[in-house]
Amino acid sequence: MYSVLSRFPRFLRLRGTTEPPIKLVTTEPPLFQRQTPWWARWTWGLIACDLFMTGSVIELTYNHWSTLVSDLESTAKAIKGDDVPTPDQYVMRPIWQRISVCTAHMFFGAGIAAALLITQTRFVRTLAILPASGAEDRRLFLQCAHNWAKRGKIFPLNKCKLQDGRNSSELILKVAGERGHWYIGFANSDINGKRITGPEARAQVIAAWSGKSIGPSTLEPKSELDKRWKSGPVRRGY
Repeated sequence: MYSVLSRFPRFLRLRGTTEPPIKLVTTEPPLFQRQTPWWARWTWGLIACDLFMTGSVIELTYNHWSTLVSDLESTAKAIKGDDVPTPDQYVMRPIWQRISVCTAHMFFGAGIAAALLITQTRFVRTLAILPASGAEDRRLFLQCAHNWAKRGKIFPLNKCKLQDGRNSSELILKVAGERGHWYIGFANSDINGKRITGPEARAQVIAAWSGKSIGPSTLEPKSELDKRWKSGPVRRGY
């Protein structure tokens, strides 16, 4: 229980409820944008259905879960033909059994609701690389499926990194100091305001991210090398 309660503030921070989201103000189209899938748009409706079903199953289990009582005497009479068998009789199961199963139902329903909320916060809708201004380096604007309008979070770009996803049409975003990661899918995506999908969209995001050639390994924002260096520790990245 303590472990669950200790993680609750992290969940609120992930949902953006502990600090107000930042609004993206720019006239340029974002680097990456994707329409929110139906399940992310209707997350709260799905959670309401989940809670209704969970509550119904708990009520049915606690108030109606019974077991058959064997009436040996009536059975013996029925075999001998002395009497008509009596109807089956049921009694409620022991309360500890009903409470145990109700608790399992409750945790299962809560797990489904939590999975929906967490997945919604990990589905990337919009990415925009903001230019450097003053003492601030380039920054990354991140908007997920649970954010409304043009609101989201901003991270320093030098703390962000991209990793290969599960296939050639996906990337994974990680931010230093933040738990977990975000999924960037390129199905039906817009890149710089143009409809580009699949591996081509992925390649353009990586190119804009690093400003260098595309490679299969983990990519992080890198500074340009001095072209006068032909070899040595600077060229090798030491």
